[in-house]
Amino acid sequence: MKNKYDKEFKLQAIRMVHEQKRPVAQVARELGLSENTLYRWVSEFKQDGANAFPGSGQLKPDDKAMLNLQKRIRDLEEENEILKKGDALLRQRPALIYPFIHEHRCQFRVEKLCALFQVARSGYYAWLQRKPSTRETRREQLKKEIRRIFDESRQLYGSPKITKILQKTTAVSERTVTRLMKEMGLRSRTVKKYKATTNSNHSLPVAENVLNQQFQVTKPNQVWCADITYVATEEGWLYVASVLDLCTRKIVGWSMGERMTKELVLRALDQAYNRQRPKTALIHHSDRGSQYASYEYQGRLRGYNMTSSMSRKGNCYDNACIESFHSVLKKELVYLHRFKTRDAAKSAIFEYIECFYNRKRVHSSIGYITPDAHERSFCTAA
Repeated sequence: MKNKYDKEFKLQAIRMVHEQKRPVAQVARELGLSENTLYRWVSEFKQDGANAFPGSGQLKPDDKAMLNLQKRIRDLEEENEILKKGDALLRQRPALIYPFIHEHRCQFRVEKLCALFQVARSGYYAWLQRKPSTRETRREQLKKEIRRIFDESRQLYGSPKITKILQKTTAVSERTVTRLMKEMGLRSRTVKKYKATTNSNHSLPVAENVLNQQFQVTKPNQVWCADITYVATEEGWLYVASVLDLCTRKIVGWSMGERMTKELVLRALDQAYNRQRPKTALIHHSDRGSQYASYEYQGRLRGYNMTSSMSRKGNCYDNACIESFHSVLKKELVYLHRFKTRDAAKSAIFEYIECFYNRKRVHSSIGYITPDAHERSFCTAA
């Protein structure tokens, strides 16, 4: 005789599956049910929720119409949620759709997923049974590597940088990486804004533009570029002075403070000199700001055997390399956070420069290696 199970029994059975995270096969066996029956109950509950299992009684026309309307609304809501997650897969070949269905099978009904993407359920279940091809295996390995590089970059790298890193060990095109990143929902979290400026309205002497946009430098400690930027905190502005080696793109000196003073830039210069100890004269390039034109700063440059070079008035390209670093600092760090205090901003900027930018972040202008690795390559060659 066919068993008759009431609504409460069915709901408790479903809770054993959902809330206790137990396999359908195990719950069905313990309750003396067939797996197909329990799967059907779970599917009906996914579809109708609290209105599932209405019973066999005759409903009034108005009640029946209301139930049908509620069911249709739930169907549309489910379809909308599926499309939010998988709209990029519409009109794609089944081989790309089946993994998405498998990934979301516990959240949505397989029947609904297959219908919405216009693939056969039989095709999906056949796909589950077959072994992945060599091409599919390589594709999955590539996706894992993309995910690893993306996460190690603090989710900052786009497809060009990830492609260059992958190409060191495997043959892959940027187009393929871009497509896979889109499928995986990976997108660089950098934010674009910008820029700060220093005060060039002063009567101090200004140096000639010795560098003259000659940004290709063959050895470290030949040309340094310096600049100041600012960072917003809830306590007020935090000013950051940086010194960049034009060859290695490494930040060799930095300083942070509440005011944009000559002492701020002097601390950055002293740190750079004491760290690098350049053995020969070098060019020091900056903008025409009063901090860099001050008698104290120019005197320090002469004491360090450095030739002062300054950008032309109103020419933003003369000091483009260090300004580019400050732009990257803001896009990859500053604009992604809200700093309550200057100390919090200082800690984050220190960690970004010393741990990430100099030692982990690859740079396109030096062959997609890190500034620190590029600097070490000259020591090895020597």
